[in-house]
Amino acid sequence: MLANAIASAALNVVVLGGIPFLVYYLWHRIRHKRRLGEVARRAGLQVGDPKYIAWSVAFAAASVAALLLWSPPLEYFTTEDSPQREFVGLGLTGTSIPMALLYGVVKTGFAEELLFRGLIAGSLGRRLRLLWANLLQALIFLLPHLLILVARPELWMLLPIVFATSLFLGWARFRSESILGPWLVHAAANVATCVMVAVRSA
Repeated sequence: MLANAIASAALNVVVLGGIPFLVYYLWHRIRHKRRLGEVARRAGLQVGDPKYIAWSVAFAAASVAALLLWSPPLEYFTTEDSPQREFVGLGLTGTSIPMALLYGVVKTGFAEELLFRGLIAGSLGRRLRLLWANLLQALIFLLPHLLILVARPELWMLLPIVFATSLFLGWARFRSESILGPWLVHAAANVATCVMVAVRSA
C-alpha cells in the first residue's frame, strides 16, 4: 500500500510538475539563454518573502481548524472515485501518516502548486495586472475541479471554496514570488483531509 502511494506520488510529480517545468526550462534556455537557477526562481522555486509565508502558515492552520470543526460527512470521501478512499479504515498508524504526507505534500501539494501557481500563475503575473492574473489563475485551477460535478454533483459547494482558496494562494505566490506558501496551504488541507478520513473510519 505504501509502495503504491510512493509510486503514485512520484508519477504525479513527473507528469504535473516535472515535464511542464522541463518544457518551461528548455523554452527559456533556448529562447532567452536563461540559466536553471533563474528559470527556477521565475517558477517560484525559492523561499520568497517570509511575511507572506507567515500569512500562508496562518491560512493553513485556519483551513485545518475549519475542516476539523466542520467535520464533513464521511461518505463524501469514501466513494469509489474519491482519492481519500484508500485511507478508509487505516486509523492513525505508521502506514496512514506517511501515505497522507505523500498524498498531501508531494502528490497534490507540490505537483499542483508547481504547475498552477509556479508556472501558470507566474507567467500570467508577468503579463497581466495582478488582479486579472490572480482571477485567471484561480479560474484555471478551478477547471479540473469541475469534474466534481460529474462524479459527485452534491459536492458543488466545494467549488466556491476551491476558487476562494486559489485566490489566496495566487496572492501569496505573487507577493512572495514563491510557491512555498501556497504549497504549505495545499499540503496542510490535503494531509488533514486524509488523516481525518483514516481516523473517523477506523
